[in-house]
Amino acid sequence: MKDFFKMFLATVLGIIVTPIILLFIFIIIGTITLSKDKAPTINPKSVLQLDLDTEISERVADNPFEKLMSPSFFDVSSIGLNTVAAMLKQAKEDDNIEGVYLDVSHVSASLATVEELRNCLLDFKESGKFIYSYSESLSQLSYYLVSVSDKIFVHPQGLIDMRGLASEVMFFKGLLDKVDLDMQIIRHGTYKSAVEPYMLDKMSEANKEQLQTCLGSVWNHIVTNISKSRSIDVKTINNSCDSLLFISDIEEAVQRGFVDRLMYKEQFETFVRSELELDSLEKINWVSLKEYKKKHSPEKIEKNKIAVIYAVGSIIDEEGNSQSIGSSTADEIVKAKNNKSVKAIVFRINSGGGSALASESIWREVYLAQQVKPVVVSMSDYAASGGYYIACASSYIVAHPSTITGSIGVFGMIPNMEKLLANKLGITVDRVKTNSHSDAISITRSLDGYERAVLQKTVENTYSTFVKRVADGRNLSASFVDSIGQGRVWSGMDALRLNLIDTLGGMDVAIRKAAELADIANYTVTEQPVLKDFYQEFMELFMENTAMKQMQKSHLYQTYTYFNFAESVLQLKGIQARIPYILEIY
Repeated sequence: MKDFFKMFLATVLGIIVTPIILLFIFIIIGTITLSKDKAPTINPKSVLQLDLDTEISERVADNPFEKLMSPSFFDVSSIGLNTVAAMLKQAKEDDNIEGVYLDVSHVSASLATVEELRNCLLDFKESGKFIYSYSESLSQLSYYLVSVSDKIFVHPQGLIDMRGLASEVMFFKGLLDKVDLDMQIIRHGTYKSAVEPYMLDKMSEANKEQLQTCLGSVWNHIVTNISKSRSIDVKTINNSCDSLLFISDIEEAVQRGFVDRLMYKEQFETFVRSELELDSLEKINWVSLKEYKKKHSPEKIEKNKIAVIYAVGSIIDEEGNSQSIGSSTADEIVKAKNNKSVKAIVFRINSGGGSALASESIWREVYLAQQVKPVVVSMSDYAASGGYYIACASSYIVAHPSTITGSIGVFGMIPNMEKLLANKLGITVDRVKTNSHSDAISITRSLDGYERAVLQKTVENTYSTFVKRVADGRNLSASFVDSIGQGRVWSGMDALRLNLIDTLGGMDVAIRKAAELADIANYTVTEQPVLKDFYQEFMELFMENTAMKQMQKSHLYQTYTYFNFAESVLQLKGIQARIPYILEIY
């Protein structure tokens, strides 16, 4: 017994001490790494190399261990959209930067993020500097990004995966029936299809209609922009996609003008060398994004400020963090509203929604803030359902053509496990209670008629409030909002037509509009909430067990999206204002 306790205490001590020792080692290594990490010299005739085959988030904190940590353990290879935008803006005016090399095959970002990157590249091209791209192969989304290039080069044995857009929805009704799990659903909105996977075995006609309309709008925008950039008629683009032509015959991509030349990597480097007027022995001075960031010239600090407040992820009834939206987001809006040096707020939203209650709380702070100073919303990939709820009280709304927005509708979902427990596990439940409905909303029995009616009324009240918020914020009639609501999602282009947004564009457009509304010419842009440094994030990985999530993400690859979605469903609380699906474009 004595030996047992010795081993037990040793194990407990090891569990406690090991993370502390690891953190101490990481701090030492990080300090050494940072001390050696000096800003590089940017020589004349340099080329900014944008390696975009990585995850692109709204923004990311610097990680001093990025080169030391294994990607199979932590997914640390990610860059911030804000960083790429800032570096392209600086490179545009940098006389030592001759042009940009787009190194991308399979960009890991949503369409609206790619749209913003594309706009940044188009702005860079106004300098007269070149943009060249070289890829071994190109996904559809990657091709859309590189289509802004002056020259597109692809490996002779490569391919371009152009095939148009499609949306797939996975349905769980058959599985639920097999395990005797009854998902009780209360919703308002003909198009509020978030609950359909749990009640149907295929899409409703309403859902098919909204998805077809949304995808058609987005695809038309993509094709139009490719046509404009590459001088290829729309019919040729669609015919090529219909036949999957460039998957089987890359030579046709050259013949039809999608690609300029097929060549190997060293041939591409020879081409760039000649464009820079270097001799055959001179090395090309490639400058990576991370290296160039070290040479970033900070903006002149102005008295007037525009606060960019990021709201990313699901809306939850908790504090929230860099990947979720909660009470901390509302707090940031309050702080910006009360800060006299902040003359305007840009509210950057990338969310498919979540808790209706939390959405109402954040809406309230946006409403109060815009009475004091301009609040301009910048919509990213998503600003739908609860994501639109928190946007609609703002002074002005900017969205990308491909932003998924709208989805004005609400739902509640309560599982009934009574039959599953009894028929599959042999577990039965009995109860006593003091009042008629003391055990209401239990997962061990079905709702009775009265309880369902009460919940339906709650959903109806929430929907009515949602519609009123949108109607008041956008100066529309409640009947019109209801007609375009009902849970229906819209692309940014359709949202503009319906007056759900004010203009199309990215963060730069939103910031300029905020300055215009605040009537300020000189200003400093600040980002809120302030990103935690690496050491804080590292501790939270262990404290919040998100290290496990990072490993899951690394090993589950594409299926992680569905794993994460299923896990999020289990965490739903209360009435939800949430987008009906996850849209991924490859």
